Amino acid sequence: MKKRMNKKLWRTLSLLFLSLAIFFSALGEAAAAYAPALNYALKTSSYRVVEDENEASSASYFVSDHPDLLSLTAYGKAVSEEAEAEGLVLMKNKNAVLPLAKGSSVSTVLQTAYSINYGSSGSGAIDASRYTDLKTALEKAGFRVNATLWSFYASNPSQQAITYNRRGEAVYKVNAIPWDSYSEEARTSIGQTGGAALVVIGRLGGEGTDISTQKSDGYDGSYLSLTPEEIGVLDELTRMKKKGAIGGIVVLLNTASTFETAFLDDDWTAVVNGEEYTVDVDACLWVGNVGMGGIGAIAKVLSGQVTPSGKLPDTYVKDLFSSPAAASWALTNSSGTFAAQYENSSALSSSMQSRYGVYVEGIYVGYRYYETRYEDVVTGRENAGDFVYQETVSRPFGFGMSYTEFAFSDYTVQEEGKGNYHVSVTVTNTGNAAGKEVVQVYLQKPYTEYDQKTSVEKPAVELAGFEKTDLLAPGASQRITVTIGRDCFRTYDAYGYQTYILEPGAYYLAIGSSAHDALNNILALKGRTTADGMDRNGNADYAVQVGQDIVLDTVSCAVSAETGKAVTNHLGFADINEYQGRGENTVTYVSRSDWAGTFPASPVILTTTEQMAADLQSNLPIPEDDFTEMPSYGANNGLSLVMMRDTDYDAGLWEDLLDQMTWEEQTDLVMLAGYGTRGAFSAVLPEIKAEDGPTGVVDSASSVSFPSEGIWAASFNRDIARKVGDALAEDALNAGVTGMYLPGINIHRTPFGGRSHEYYSEDPCLSAEMAVSEIQGVQARGVIPYVKHFAFNDQEDSRIGISIWLNEQSAREIYLRPFEAAVAPSRGNAHGVMSSFNRAGCIWTSASTELMDGILRGEFGFDGVVLTDMALGQNAYMSYDALLHGTDLFLDPSGAKSQWDDYASSAVFRQAVRQAVHRYLYVIAHYSAAMNGISASTRIVSVTPWWQQLIRSLEIVFFVLGLASGAMLALSIWKEQKLRIRRTFVI
Repeated sequence: MKKRMNKKLWRTLSLLFLSLAIFFSALGEAAAAYAPALNYALKTSSYRVVEDENEASSASYFVSDHPDLLSLTAYGKAVSEEAEAEGLVLMKNKNAVLPLAKGSSVSTVLQTAYSINYGSSGSGAIDASRYTDLKTALEKAGFRVNATLWSFYASNPSQQAITYNRRGEAVYKVNAIPWDSYSEEARTSIGQTGGAALVVIGRLGGEGTDISTQKSDGYDGSYLSLTPEEIGVLDELTRMKKKGAIGGIVVLLNTASTFETAFLDDDWTAVVNGEEYTVDVDACLWVGNVGMGGIGAIAKVLSGQVTPSGKLPDTYVKDLFSSPAAASWALTNSSGTFAAQYENSSALSSSMQSRYGVYVEGIYVGYRYYETRYEDVVTGRENAGDFVYQETVSRPFGFGMSYTEFAFSDYTVQEEGKGNYHVSVTVTNTGNAAGKEVVQVYLQKPYTEYDQKTSVEKPAVELAGFEKTDLLAPGASQRITVTIGRDCFRTYDAYGYQTYILEPGAYYLAIGSSAHDALNNILALKGRTTADGMDRNGNADYAVQVGQDIVLDTVSCAVSAETGKAVTNHLGFADINEYQGRGENTVTYVSRSDWAGTFPASPVILTTTEQMAADLQSNLPIPEDDFTEMPSYGANNGLSLVMMRDTDYDAGLWEDLLDQMTWEEQTDLVMLAGYGTRGAFSAVLPEIKAEDGPTGVVDSASSVSFPSEGIWAASFNRDIARKVGDALAEDALNAGVTGMYLPGINIHRTPFGGRSHEYYSEDPCLSAEMAVSEIQGVQARGVIPYVKHFAFNDQEDSRIGISIWLNEQSAREIYLRPFEAAVAPSRGNAHGVMSSFNRAGCIWTSASTELMDGILRGEFGFDGVVLTDMALGQNAYMSYDALLHGTDLFLDPSGAKSQWDDYASSAVFRQAVRQAVHRYLYVIAHYSAAMNGISASTRIVSVTPWWQQLIRSLEIVFFVLGLASGAMLALSIWKEQKLRIRRTFVI
């Protein structure tokens, strides 16, 4: 019996161990395919740089100023605080309630006070567990904080959340605590503490989902307005203030998204569930998401140690759906999401083809709509419709208050050269505190008869330039000059001349404390007053008519200053009215020639045609020809990448280096570029790490992060953006990262975009200027920025595969303008771009030759690499045929490369892969700190990371144990047989 048990045991063990050996063998093969993703997650590498012992180590091409973690963390936190201090915006300050008296008491109200929004989800996610909380920051600034109320919120933390309904649609909820659910101790502590009530209104936002326009718990159904519970608390605080129990109500808007601010009106009233409430806020600061150091800046502003100087990068309104873009969004469907579904979508082959969105507002995004509508009412334009600015706009674009006062004087505009203007003004601090002021210059172009006939649109004002003063002491002055280039005066004529044109007419350059203030100054110069419907009289001294010598010019602006190539229509396929396969589909775009008749009143309904269904297809065949030869591989030309550092892109030597590489190496570089790329032995290319951004390095050892991008933009300070870029790059280098997916430069088209925290503004000029400065800071350290998302990814809903339809004028003047500045060699000169998930019309942006080669490279002069957004297997429409249309790298860390089996026999495809590798190697050789420490004698060798060693060791151990168990099983069987024979013989 004992021997039979031993045989059973050894059989079980041998099967178990051999099965485990087979399992770990298969696991090892699978893991090897996914090595880049595993190395990224586990912070390991499959490659090692080896230097010849007889060679001196090569120089570092890019040097860090903060090589140790302590210095790096201190630097990052200081820049984070400075960005917040320069960017937060004082939106209201009735009776100068701010700054608060030193040593005074404060009560921090609402749950977000206890759980401040430091960052957001998705690529903006950060670890804020070690960050300073609001109470600590306030106490450090000298305030006495209501500990009872703080403890109440600690016991009742914020329940803000994103939930999903049965259809997978996201619903954001605040879930604020109603006043009657506060403990009696917490309620009475506010009056007993006295001082100011510091009310922190927070809202979330993040990647993958847009912010709820309805079905949330805001009083109007949206997530970006006060909830009944918050209104109730503010109503009670207003009662306390009127009784003298508290000294004032100060609101902190702790959200990256533009919030509905009707409640900032004095004694604002709202009827909720049949009950009337009154809210009387004394002061308000928009603080965005505050990052690592921003909370300290807020405390310093509240205490008066810092004077606020930020200006709003977006228009704040009393009705979130008052813009044509938001109104159109609200009309789209019953769920309140942006994306609509094609009428006959069931006939399409994939759900990723079934959704679309239309930018019906054209160029009238943000203040371009509100200010233009205002002027047309004042000037009595026909069909201006019913529009009252004061009842619609709460705070205009560019608005921001201070603790001091500034006066402008000696305003001059001088033309230099042909069409370049120097706008100068003296800024004097006439108040009692040191502070900074922003000189904002706005341009008005003529809206001509030609424009109205050919559907060219012109806003009443658009930001043309800006500069920020130094810190001015009381009584100090500074002369500021802003240069406005001739290209600001051009207009894109999509349906007429199909290029940029200059038109004759009255142009105006004006300064103002906001877009609205500048427009009032222009209207004053035109002789308009409050008698014409203006909300206040402007100052004609701050506006000048220019461009009197401009004649119709359809030639000089029709050539790219960067490349010399013709600038002409490339996006007819994305405008449903111009698209050849549109069938009966049409769109009415908003026009100032007929506000009443073109403002969105019904949803845009599109039906797919046979041509649209064909254009929505992916994985298209590779067009072959008889002239393209198969590339060479595996040559021994004795070159390494570092030898190419000073070699022009078109030099023949690159062909020799590319000939050295293998097909496997080239495809690994191109198709497995998720969060970095593999090394290539033949080119002596090291393994390279890349990371998400844009407000912090995900792999940061110091947990450094920065406020939301809108706060940097609100600083109107290029030096701030450059510093943030530098600090991000320093932190990246510390983490071994030399590529960053940043900055985000899409547009705040409406308040409801889920990734508002990643983008700067509703304005393309401000976005462009901030992007250029940040890119300069990042690239100076040898970190490659992948500017994202190119293009038209201005919302998150159904972003994977959604068709975006828009006209070419809005594409050029609004959505592409920041990218043009970011990549142009004479401006930002960024060497990386991340494309978007969405389609332009029916074509995935990464597979659009018109976008990638026609505009990005052909007109803008981009000389870098285009990387897709996340290209995992489920995004089947993101196929490798995009390589033929200007894309270079696929953000895929999965290791799955089966798709290129379909293309490997194609000489055309192999040449496209080779070209992509050429571009990538050129960028790395010339601009990347990944080359630090590499010399001509350097070699790249393969190493086995610990996880691979562990898997291999377990495979061997279990194989040996399996063999041993098998041997024991065989021995047991042999002994049993021997015993049986012996017994038989005895019998």
